[in-house]
Amino acid sequence: MKRLGPGLGLLLLCASVPAWAQEAPVTTPTRDVDVMYRSTAGSQVLEQRSRYRAADGKLRLDTPSPGLYMIVDQRARTMAMVSDPDRGVVDVKFRGNVGPGGFTGGQGFTRQGADRVAGLPCTEWQTTDRQGQAVSACFTADGVLLRARRGATVLVEATRVTYGPLDPAAFTVPPSYSHAAAPERRP
Repeated sequence: MKRLGPGLGLLLLCASVPAWAQEAPVTTPTRDVDVMYRSTAGSQVLEQRSRYRAADGKLRLDTPSPGLYMIVDQRARTMAMVSDPDRGVVDVKFRGNVGPGGFTGGQGFTRQGADRVAGLPCTEWQTTDRQGQAVSACFTADGVLLRARRGATVLVEATRVTYGPLDPAAFTVPPSYSHAAAPERRP
């Protein structure tokens, strides 16, 4: 499978964090949402789509490479890395929590202010990523990540956000695809 954009890892690697009266943002969408993100890798601009179904806690990330996507099931703590051209799937089981966002449960957040991204209001929060580096993340009140920055570098930024019911079939691996299991890992 091809290398993923820098923002895609940020969207995948973390657990959802509950919101406590302004102590931390909601980092998992509370309703169905379809987001188009832009990130850069060197001089190349990458577009990646993220869809989240709140009813079953499933996230689908479509990579910039056509036919390659991931389906993350938060409740089952699994991820299916799907390649349509190969009709193959690599199944990953996670130890611990997994969810959309890019932030680890229990980490600290400091409110920084308000902004607008992709036409939506969001609150800017300062935190650290899994490598201990400072990250600024702008979340909507209903848990959608609109932008993440490390210093002046924008890691990922939403360009379009659409709310509304999502087709459950988009979050299901085609039954005829071949499966291979990957070693269990931490998100």
